[in-house]
Amino acid sequence: MPITLDIRDNPFLGPIIKEAEAQAAAQAAAQAAQEGEQRGEQRGELTILRRLIEKRFGAMPAWVEQRLAEKSTAELEELSVRLLDASRLEDLLPGGNGPHL
Repeated sequence: MPITLDIRDNPFLGPIIKEAEAQAAAQAAAQAAQEGEQRGEQRGELTILRRLIEKRFGAMPAWVEQRLAEKSTAELEELSVRLLDASRLEDLLPGGNGPHL
């Protein structure tokens, strides 16, 4: 029968390892929460921008959906402002369904 030892049970190393594991878990949880918040913000910006575009220009072509999905939160915010001055989708997202600019 094999002998199994858990280093966490060591009176000297155990507390050090457990503390390191707790810190790593806390950091991972904080990072996951931050990433989730960023995704939520991006999703919200994207939803609002889609509504505004559809209200102004009608149904969105697939190329617009694809280009918007690639944008960061900051880029979506900037597009929301630029939408006020755009007279057509190509003004808002230069390049149309061609190469990305």
